[in-house]
Amino acid sequence: MAGNWEQEKREVTFVQPVINRIEKTLDKERDIRFDILKTIGLVCIIIAHVRPENNILFDIRLFDVPLMVITSGTLYYYSANNKKISFLNYLQKRLPRLIVPVWLFLTFFFISAYLIFLLLVKPYPFSYSRIIETFLLLKGIGYVWIIRVFILVAIFANPLLNLYKLCKSENRFLALLFFIYLGYERLFIEIKHLNLPSTIITQLIDDYLFYLIPYGCLFGLGIVLPKLRFKNILFISGFFLGIFLLLATFYYRSLGHFISIQDFKYPARIYFVSYGIFMSLFAFSGVDLICCKYNLSNNNHVLLRGIVFVSSSSLWIYLWHIFFVYYWQTLVVYLPKFASHFMIAFSVITLGAIAVTYLQKEIISRIITKTRCGQNHSNLLSMLLK
Repeated sequence: MAGNWEQEKREVTFVQPVINRIEKTLDKERDIRFDILKTIGLVCIIIAHVRPENNILFDIRLFDVPLMVITSGTLYYYSANNKKISFLNYLQKRLPRLIVPVWLFLTFFFISAYLIFLLLVKPYPFSYSRIIETFLLLKGIGYVWIIRVFILVAIFANPLLNLYKLCKSENRFLALLFFIYLGYERLFIEIKHLNLPSTIITQLIDDYLFYLIPYGCLFGLGIVLPKLRFKNILFISGFFLGIFLLLATFYYRSLGHFISIQDFKYPARIYFVSYGIFMSLFAFSGVDLICCKYNLSNNNHVLLRGIVFVSSSSLWIYLWHIFFVYYWQTLVVYLPKFASHFMIAFSVITLGAIAVTYLQKEIISRIITKTRCGQNHSNLLSMLLK
């Protein structure tokens, strides 16, 4: 969902990745570690939306969005580090590749919902204001707030990379990000204490500024991640684990019970962010170790090809999972009782989203390669399909 940054890195057309996928070969230029990490993040997000009966599993997977943002930062670094990229040209290419597929999907979602609820003889559940909020990537039907996060970090990706180059040191850049984040925490507390009335300004601060700064810092961490030594990763991971444990202990002693990390997610606060950084770096270290031990970069196993497909198609898989989640939860009352079991729901939703995405790409790739209309509009189709 963070985007196929490697495709931008190699500056190839849409047709070539399609050919690679049809031939069932892995691109040796890919860093398979981040395909695995993106897949882990996406699976964790789907777990959250399916809502497992086990609250422990729900809390453990709460590093999903930080992991996706950190991974996005790394992939952006790979694609842009040795290039002179115009800020405006980058936005002209990147933002439509995020926004247009989402709007296309939402149009289909709301129209199909009208038809489905008409067949069920039920009132249409979405008001005009809720539909507009969804297209603006605000609250709406939920689920789409993460797209707003990726749009915000995409806007500031180039300035962050330039800031990193200006610092001329990973340590100085990370220290600067840490102090920026501390400033955000202080600003958040001060504004909340003021209890300002709801205005356009306060809404912009709540919905944009308070999402940009923490996730921008995570994106910045991703930019330097490939250049960090293991001991640095271990130090950063341990440092944020310490912060998380101190806060968990403080909240437990103050309130007498464990406070869920989820309560500090909207917008992201230090309790949530520290856990997200620790778990993301732990996941990265584990994946890195496995990839080195089993030489996965040169392995053409079918499972790895599947992971690459999920990673490179993460945006559309995420969008289609919204469709399956919503209607599974809506129609589960008409299904046998066992259908409400978490593993059944998770399997149907995940595999359904992947299958529909695969069929969609197969159909459009055939249109591109076998029809004149598809060839004439290949760039547009590429943008829509991601």
